[in-house]
Amino acid sequence: MSAHDHPRFWTPHLAPGPVTLEESQAHHALHVLRLKVGDAVELFDGRGARARGHIAPAGRREAVVDVQEMLPPAPAPKPAVHLAFAVPKGKRLDWLLEKATELGAASLQGVLFQRSIAGGEELSDAKSRRWLDHCIAAARQCELDRLPELRPMIALADLLAAAPGALRLLGDPAPAAAGIFDALPATPPDDVVILVGPEGALTDEESARAVAAGFVPVRLGRTILRVETAAMALVAAAAARYS
Repeated sequence: MSAHDHPRFWTPHLAPGPVTLEESQAHHALHVLRLKVGDAVELFDGRGARARGHIAPAGRREAVVDVQEMLPPAPAPKPAVHLAFAVPKGKRLDWLLEKATELGAASLQGVLFQRSIAGGEELSDAKSRRWLDHCIAAARQCELDRLPELRPMIALADLLAAAPGALRLLGDPAPAAAGIFDALPATPPDDVVILVGPEGALTDEESARAVAAGFVPVRLGRTILRVETAAMALVAAAAARYS
Protein backbone atom coordinates (compact mmCIF):
# COMPACT_ATOMS: atom_id res chain seq x y z
CA MET A 1 0.00 0.00 0.00
CA SER A 2 1.19 3.52 -0.74
CA ALA A 3 2.40 5.59 2.20
CA HIS A 4 0.48 8.55 0.75
CA ASP A 5 -3.28 8.19 0.39
CA HIS A 6 -3.98 11.43 -1.49
CA PRO A 7 -2.60 13.33 -4.49
CA ARG A 8 0.61 15.18 -3.63
CA PHE A 9 1.80 18.59 -4.77
CA TRP A 10 4.95 20.62 -4.27
CA THR A 11 4.98 24.13 -2.91
CA PRO A 12 8.06 26.14 -1.91
CA HIS A 13 6.29 27.73 1.06
CA LEU A 14 4.38 25.43 3.37
CA ALA A 15 2.48 26.64 6.45
CA PRO A 16 -0.97 26.21 8.02
CA GLY A 17 -3.78 28.04 6.26
CA PRO A 18 -4.39 28.75 2.57
CA VAL A 19 -1.55 27.88 0.17
CA THR A 20 -1.80 28.83 -3.49
CA LEU A 21 -0.17 26.25 -5.74
CA GLU A 22 2.23 27.35 -8.43
CA GLU A 23 1.00 27.29 -12.02
CA SER A 24 2.35 23.88 -13.04
CA GLN A 25 1.07 22.24 -9.86
CA ALA A 26 -2.31 23.95 -10.19
CA HIS A 27 -2.62 22.76 -13.80
CA HIS A 28 -1.97 19.18 -12.75
CA ALA A 29 -4.46 19.41 -9.90
CA LEU A 30 -7.28 21.04 -11.85
CA HIS A 31 -6.88 19.83 -15.44
CA VAL A 32 -5.09 16.49 -15.16
CA LEU A 33 -6.47 15.05 -11.92
CA ARG A 34 -9.62 17.23 -12.11
CA LEU A 35 -9.74 17.76 -8.36
CA LYS A 36 -12.70 19.58 -6.91
CA VAL A 37 -13.30 21.78 -3.87
CA GLY A 38 -13.12 19.62 -0.76
CA ASP A 39 -10.85 16.93 -2.23
CA ALA A 40 -8.10 15.86 0.16
CA VAL A 41 -4.46 16.43 -0.90
CA GLU A 42 -0.98 16.38 0.57
CA LEU A 43 1.72 19.02 0.15
CA PHE A 44 5.51 18.87 0.46
CA ASP A 45 8.14 21.58 0.14
CA GLY A 46 11.04 19.38 -1.00
CA ARG A 47 12.97 20.09 2.20
CA GLY A 48 11.16 17.61 4.45
CA ALA A 49 8.07 19.61 5.46
CA ARG A 50 4.75 17.90 4.77
CA ALA A 51 1.08 18.72 5.30
CA ARG A 52 -2.47 17.59 4.65
CA GLY A 53 -5.37 19.73 3.52
CA HIS A 54 -8.27 20.15 1.10
CA ILE A 55 -8.80 21.99 -2.15
CA ALA A 56 -10.40 25.34 -1.28
CA PRO A 57 -12.56 27.65 -3.40
CA ALA A 58 -10.45 29.80 -5.75
CA GLY A 59 -10.38 31.38 -9.18
CA ARG A 60 -10.86 29.30 -12.30
CA ARG A 61 -7.14 28.94 -12.97
CA GLU A 62 -5.99 28.89 -9.35
CA ALA A 63 -5.65 25.97 -7.00
CA VAL A 64 -5.65 26.82 -3.31
CA VAL A 65 -5.12 24.24 -0.59
CA ASP A 66 -6.42 24.86 2.90
CA VAL A 67 -3.63 23.31 4.99
CA GLN A 68 -5.21 21.77 8.06
CA GLU A 69 -2.50 19.49 9.44
CA MET A 70 1.28 19.82 9.43
CA LEU A 71 2.86 16.37 9.45
CA PRO A 72 6.12 15.39 11.16
CA PRO A 73 9.03 16.41 8.94
CA ALA A 74 10.56 13.69 6.80
CA PRO A 75 14.05 12.80 8.03
CA ALA A 76 16.99 13.55 5.78
CA PRO A 77 18.59 10.37 4.45
CA LYS A 78 22.04 9.43 5.67
CA PRO A 79 24.43 9.64 4.05
CA ALA A 80 23.61 12.67 1.94
CA VAL A 81 24.71 11.72 -1.58
CA HIS A 82 25.94 14.67 -3.63
CA LEU A 83 26.31 14.13 -7.38
CA ALA A 84 28.68 16.33 -9.39
CA PHE A 85 28.77 15.52 -13.08
CA ALA A 86 29.79 16.52 -16.57
CA VAL A 87 26.58 17.86 -18.08
CA PRO A 88 25.06 15.80 -20.91
CA LYS A 89 22.84 17.53 -23.43
CA GLY A 90 19.10 17.56 -23.94
CA LYS A 91 16.97 14.66 -22.81
CA ARG A 92 19.95 12.82 -21.38
CA LEU A 93 20.19 15.57 -18.76
CA ASP A 94 16.43 15.39 -18.15
CA TRP A 95 16.76 11.66 -17.50
CA LEU A 96 19.70 12.19 -15.14
CA LEU A 97 17.78 14.77 -13.11
CA GLU A 98 14.73 12.55 -12.80
CA LYS A 99 16.56 9.37 -11.87
CA ALA A 100 18.91 11.08 -9.42
CA THR A 101 15.84 12.48 -7.68
CA GLU A 102 14.23 9.05 -7.55
CA LEU A 103 17.38 7.64 -5.94
CA GLY A 104 17.38 10.34 -3.26
CA ALA A 105 20.37 12.46 -4.27
CA ALA A 106 20.84 15.37 -1.86
CA SER A 107 22.31 17.73 -4.44
CA LEU A 108 23.05 17.89 -8.16
CA GLN A 109 25.76 20.06 -9.67
CA GLY A 110 27.11 20.37 -13.18
CA VAL A 111 30.90 20.51 -13.44
CA LEU A 112 32.94 22.02 -16.25
CA PHE A 113 35.82 19.76 -17.36
CA GLN A 114 38.38 20.34 -20.11
CA ARG A 115 36.56 17.81 -22.31
CA SER A 116 33.00 18.84 -21.43
CA ILE A 117 30.58 18.89 -24.35
CA ALA A 118 28.04 21.15 -22.63
CA GLY A 119 28.55 24.31 -20.66
CA GLY A 120 26.76 26.43 -18.12
CA GLU A 121 23.91 27.19 -20.51
CA GLU A 122 22.56 23.68 -19.84
CA LEU A 123 21.95 24.65 -16.20
CA SER A 124 21.33 28.35 -16.70
CA ASP A 125 18.77 30.35 -14.76
CA ALA A 126 16.57 30.37 -17.87
CA LYS A 127 16.37 26.58 -17.78
CA SER A 128 16.53 26.01 -14.03
CA ARG A 129 12.74 25.93 -13.62
CA ARG A 130 12.48 23.19 -16.20
CA TRP A 131 15.06 21.12 -14.35
CA LEU A 132 13.23 21.72 -11.08
CA ASP A 133 9.99 20.56 -12.68
CA HIS A 134 11.65 17.30 -13.70
CA CYS A 135 12.77 16.75 -10.10
CA ILE A 136 9.34 17.63 -8.70
CA ALA A 137 7.60 15.21 -11.06
CA ALA A 138 9.98 12.43 -10.07
CA ALA A 139 9.51 13.14 -6.36
CA ARG A 140 5.74 13.13 -6.68
CA GLN A 141 5.73 9.90 -8.67
CA CYS A 142 8.06 8.14 -6.21
CA GLU A 143 6.43 9.60 -3.09
CA LEU A 144 9.55 11.41 -1.95
CA ASP A 145 9.43 14.36 0.44
CA ARG A 146 12.84 15.82 -0.40
CA LEU A 147 14.18 17.29 -3.63
CA PRO A 148 17.85 17.50 -4.54
CA GLU A 149 19.41 20.92 -4.28
CA LEU A 150 20.13 22.15 -7.81
CA ARG A 151 23.48 23.89 -7.52
CA PRO A 152 24.96 26.23 -10.13
CA MET A 153 27.54 25.06 -12.64
CA ILE A 154 31.06 25.01 -11.22
CA ALA A 155 34.58 24.61 -12.55
CA LEU A 156 36.34 21.41 -11.54
CA ALA A 157 39.05 23.32 -9.64
CA ASP A 158 36.42 25.07 -7.52
CA LEU A 159 34.59 21.82 -6.81
CA LEU A 160 37.80 20.10 -5.71
CA ALA A 161 38.47 22.95 -3.30
CA ALA A 162 34.96 23.01 -1.85
CA ALA A 163 33.51 19.49 -2.03
CA PRO A 164 32.23 18.46 1.41
CA GLY A 165 32.12 15.01 2.85
CA ALA A 166 34.08 12.30 4.53
CA LEU A 167 33.89 10.17 1.39
CA ARG A 168 34.69 11.36 -2.14
CA LEU A 169 34.33 8.99 -5.08
CA LEU A 170 35.47 9.49 -8.69
CA GLY A 171 33.96 7.33 -11.42
CA ASP A 172 36.87 5.69 -13.24
CA PRO A 173 36.69 2.73 -15.67
CA ALA A 174 40.38 1.86 -15.21
CA PRO A 175 40.99 -1.74 -14.03
CA ALA A 176 43.17 -0.40 -11.20
CA ALA A 177 40.26 1.55 -9.69
CA ALA A 178 38.60 0.09 -6.62
CA GLY A 179 35.27 -1.69 -6.93
CA ILE A 180 32.46 0.59 -5.83
CA PHE A 181 31.31 -1.63 -2.96
CA ASP A 182 34.87 -2.01 -1.72
CA ALA A 183 35.09 1.78 -1.47
CA LEU A 184 31.88 2.21 0.55
CA PRO A 185 32.52 1.67 4.28
CA ALA A 186 30.15 -0.32 6.46
CA THR A 187 29.37 2.70 8.65
CA PRO A 188 27.64 5.38 6.59
CA PRO A 189 29.48 8.71 6.46
CA ASP A 190 27.56 11.95 6.76
CA ASP A 191 28.18 12.82 3.11
CA VAL A 192 29.21 11.02 -0.06
CA VAL A 193 30.38 13.14 -2.99
CA ILE A 194 30.27 11.36 -6.36
CA LEU A 195 32.14 12.92 -9.28
CA VAL A 196 31.45 11.75 -12.83
CA GLY A 197 33.52 13.15 -15.68
CA PRO A 198 32.76 13.54 -19.40
CA GLU A 199 32.62 10.66 -21.83
CA GLY A 200 36.00 11.72 -23.17
CA ALA A 201 37.33 11.07 -19.65
CA LEU A 202 39.19 13.40 -17.33
CA THR A 203 42.61 14.51 -18.48
CA ASP A 204 45.56 13.02 -16.63
CA GLU A 205 46.02 16.35 -14.89
CA GLU A 206 42.38 16.50 -13.81
CA SER A 207 42.51 12.94 -12.49
CA ALA A 208 45.66 13.65 -10.52
CA ARG A 209 44.16 16.80 -9.01
CA ALA A 210 40.96 14.95 -8.04
CA VAL A 211 42.94 12.19 -6.33
CA ALA A 212 45.06 14.80 -4.55
CA ALA A 213 41.81 16.39 -3.31
CA GLY A 214 40.77 13.12 -1.71
CA PHE A 215 38.65 11.51 -4.43
CA VAL A 216 38.94 7.72 -4.60
CA PRO A 217 38.73 6.29 -8.15
CA VAL A 218 36.02 3.61 -8.32
CA ARG A 219 34.78 1.42 -11.16
CA LEU A 220 31.43 -0.20 -11.85
CA GLY A 221 32.28 -2.97 -14.27
CA ARG A 222 34.03 -3.81 -17.51
CA THR A 223 32.19 -1.45 -19.87
CA ILE A 224 32.57 2.25 -20.58
CA LEU A 225 29.39 4.02 -19.47
CA ARG A 226 27.80 7.24 -20.65
CA VAL A 227 27.71 10.09 -18.16
CA GLU A 228 24.13 9.64 -17.04
CA THR A 229 24.46 5.84 -16.77
CA ALA A 230 27.64 6.04 -14.70
CA ALA A 231 26.13 8.71 -12.47
CA MET A 232 22.99 6.69 -11.76
CA ALA A 233 24.94 3.46 -11.20
CA LEU A 234 27.16 5.15 -8.61
CA VAL A 235 24.28 6.88 -6.83
CA ALA A 236 22.27 3.65 -6.85
CA ALA A 237 25.22 1.74 -5.39
CA ALA A 238 25.55 4.22 -2.54
CA ALA A 239 21.78 4.16 -1.94
CA ALA A 240 21.72 0.36 -1.91
CA ARG A 241 24.76 0.12 0.38
CA TYR A 242 23.10 2.19 3.09
CA SER A 243 19.42 1.38 2.60
